Amino acid sequence: MEGTDLIEVRGLKLQGRHGVTDEERADAQAIEVSLAVRLDTREAATFDDLSATLDYAEAVTQVTKIVEGESFHLIETLADHIARQILSSKRVLDVWVRVSKPDVALPVDEVAVEISRSREDIDGVDRR
Repeated sequence: MEGTDLIEVRGLKLQGRHGVTDEERADAQAIEVSLAVRLDTREAATFDDLSATLDYAEAVTQVTKIVEGESFHLIETLADHIARQILSSKRVLDVWVRVSKPDVALPVDEVAVEISRSREDIDGVDRR
């Protein structure tokens, strides 16, 4: 079955300026991102070819640029931008993104959002 393979990146620890209030965006705060990307890796495995799969080092670079280089009020928006960037690779069929803020001013361990997006969610529909 095409696209049943999964590549995961777990616990990418970054700093970003994301939040509803000016205070939340004033100083960089801890942001943790995890990804699960579904695609067909058979060609990559057969030919031992990085260009036939998701380059997870490049994915980490892309996520880092978004988290550390942009600022959003909502972590939902941050997660959506990350998903869209990962889906810009035509090999990717769908992606799950988890974004968490472990150091919020609430008596909780963390606040997090998890989203999933597929190629169908973005092909022909750009909501940005």
